[in-house]
This record gives sequence, structure tokens and C-alpha cells, in this order.
Amino acid sequence: MPKPMPRPPTPAGRSPEPAGNGDAGGPDRGNLMPLDFMLTLLRDTEASLDDRKWAAYHAAPYCHPRLSPVEAERDAWPRFEDVLETLR
Repeated sequence: MPKPMPRPPTPAGRSPEPAGNGDAGGPDRGNLMPLDFMLTLLRDTEASLDDRKWAAYHAAPYCHPRLSPVEAERDAWPRFEDVLETLR
């Protein structure tokens, strides 16, 4: 079994920070979950409108579940023909 790669050295007194990419805003935001990132971007008033729309579109399924179709109870409503018969 191969030996694991050694970790790169860090400056004394500092712990290694997660590497942030350009979209995450640097190392301080590198540990955000994707939904947290989208909500942060959505609430950022200085972000462009297109970025905020993108965040709203992609975060919505996680915040607002889709309603599933429900089978109608057919016995709960009278038939139209039966209602007409009672009116005659």
C-alpha cells in the first residue's frame, strides 16, 4: 500500500485554511454548504441581479418543496346528474 502524501507545511501558529475558489469569496467562505452559499448570494444587495436570480432559482427547490399530486376522493362530491335530479 502506498504511503499517504505529507501535508504541506503551514506557518507557525496557524491551522491550514480551506482553499477558496473565486466563486466562494476566498478562504473565509470556503466551508459554506452550497445552499448557504446561494442564500448568502441571494441576500447580498451588492451582488448583480443576474447572480441573485441564479441563486434564487437554484435554492428554491431546497427551501420550497414541490407539492405532489393527490388523488381526488370521488365519493366526497355528488355526481352532477344526481344534483340535477334533486333539483327537478
